[in-house]
Amino acid sequence: MFCKRCGRETSGGAIFCDTCEKIVYGVPEPETKAEKVKEKQSLGTSAGIYKFLCVCMGLCLIAASVAWAAIFMRDRMDSPAKQKDSSPALEALADETPETEEKSKTTTTTVTTTTTTTTTTDPYKQSVLPKEIMTYGTLFTIADSTQIRIGPGYDYERIDRVEIPSGTGLDIVGEELDLRSGETWCYISYDDTEGWVPMNVLSSKSPVIAAVLPDEYYYGSERKDIRITRMGGLNLYSGPGESYEVIMKLNEDDTVTKEGYNYFSVKWSYVSIGDQYGWIKTYDGDWFNPTIE
Repeated sequence: MFCKRCGRETSGGAIFCDTCEKIVYGVPEPETKAEKVKEKQSLGTSAGIYKFLCVCMGLCLIAASVAWAAIFMRDRMDSPAKQKDSSPALEALADETPETEEKSKTTTTTVTTTTTTTTTTDPYKQSVLPKEIMTYGTLFTIADSTQIRIGPGYDYERIDRVEIPSGTGLDIVGEELDLRSGETWCYISYDDTEGWVPMNVLSSKSPVIAAVLPDEYYYGSERKDIRITRMGGLNLYSGPGESYEVIMKLNEDDTVTKEGYNYFSVKWSYVSIGDQYGWIKTYDGDWFNPTIE
């Protein structure tokens, strides 16, 4: 080694210079030619090994690529045979497919048609015929005017041009129960018009009608029986007032049926007893003394 201060050579591994006695910051001795050759050989060997490894890896990749290509080509060559073997099943499936599609199309068309019919047709605007035509006998109308409907129920349209007057005899040729109202309807023919009328406006006998008819009639559950509670009974009048003719005398505890009422005769009720119709006074004097219950 050489001292940095004075430049003289010192013994190897010395800390102090022999001449200037200062600390020597060692300067490595120059390498010999043999050492340099040895180092180059070592580097050359390492590079050779690296090149060899790279070549081996390249060969491995090439071999893997060749193997994959061979397997792929073998599968491609085998696939036509497989397709040929399975062709009958595929042909059968192909033959069935159009028929299945046609069935699907037909089903879709049917559902669409049914839906359209349901949403555009109102059943209560279509005329209904009785399930069985047979003679039930003759009944008489007891309402002021009875309207005919195209079907057996209040939801069906009315035939407005025809009204049957009270006391008209009608031949009944069909009957049907209306599940909505719970009432029986009769199929009749009147004045070249056929249709349905409710049975609660018909009677088996020709009634005796009072001189004054009600503004409105009771139907269904509103048409109910009531009992005379006034001591001494009540008079049955031909109109809603004591000035009208007395048709008959009703006794206490007699039962009559509520048939109708007038808008401005609130204390009078139109009733029937048997085949006789008329008016009774439902309150005696004031609202706290009813004559019926």
